[in-house]
Amino acid sequence: MIHQSAIIHPTAVIGNNVEVGPFSIIEENSKIGSGCRIGSHVIIGSNTILGENNYISHGAIIGSTPQDKSYQGEESYLIIGDNNTVREYVTLCKGTSKGDCFTRIGSNNFIMNYAHIAHDVLMGDHNVIVNNVQIGGHVHIEDYITFGCGSGVHQSCNIGRFAMIGAGSKVSQDIVPYSLADGPRSYIHGINAIGLRRNGFTNEEISTIKKINSILFRQKRTLDQSIEAINNLPPSEFKEHTLNFLNKSTRGIVRMKR
Repeated sequence: MIHQSAIIHPTAVIGNNVEVGPFSIIEENSKIGSGCRIGSHVIIGSNTILGENNYISHGAIIGSTPQDKSYQGEESYLIIGDNNTVREYVTLCKGTSKGDCFTRIGSNNFIMNYAHIAHDVLMGDHNVIVNNVQIGGHVHIEDYITFGCGSGVHQSCNIGRFAMIGAGSKVSQDIVPYSLADGPRSYIHGINAIGLRRNGFTNEEISTIKKINSILFRQKRTLDQSIEAINNLPPSEFKEHTLNFLNKSTRGIVRMKR
């Protein structure tokens, strides 16, 4: 059902069984996948592509112009996957030419009230973004990460999969996968043990992740020495993923407070 007060641009493509609430606006060249539900007073900006079965709640602004002073009005895009929940007053920006002009959000994410995701962000799947989280531009977010209420991430950081960031934390460097980070200036506080168990990790897998975490944060090694030591561990997907993450880091990693 599309409410009679909604405004939909003639070039917008609307899938099957889509609901659009009162006073919502869908701008030009946007695509809304089948089964999406869009609440009242929502703005879907131009060049925004939504997959199927997304829920966009009251007052959200999806696909807004990037908040970057270098943006000069070039064509830019926001692509969202399937089965996401985007709650009240969330803002999601399109990309800029300093990236590839795309912001990308995966599937099965839960983005809560007043969160902001800036231009050129690349987000994976199954993430939880709690109220008032602020994500800067060019941030890379992997999968199954939880961001606590009011946390903020500096531009161009990488956040590794299955990490947990505590409420009110300020993240200005990369968060290694499987880690627990917290504090007004974030520090690592070990592994995200509760999150790993909730997601079905075995005791043996958690033990392997603890060994990697110990090498990185509990032993007096440089990052290069830590990478060498991790490389000498028995083969595992956790070892390989962590090494790939570390080798891509450009801002350095958040460390454990000593």
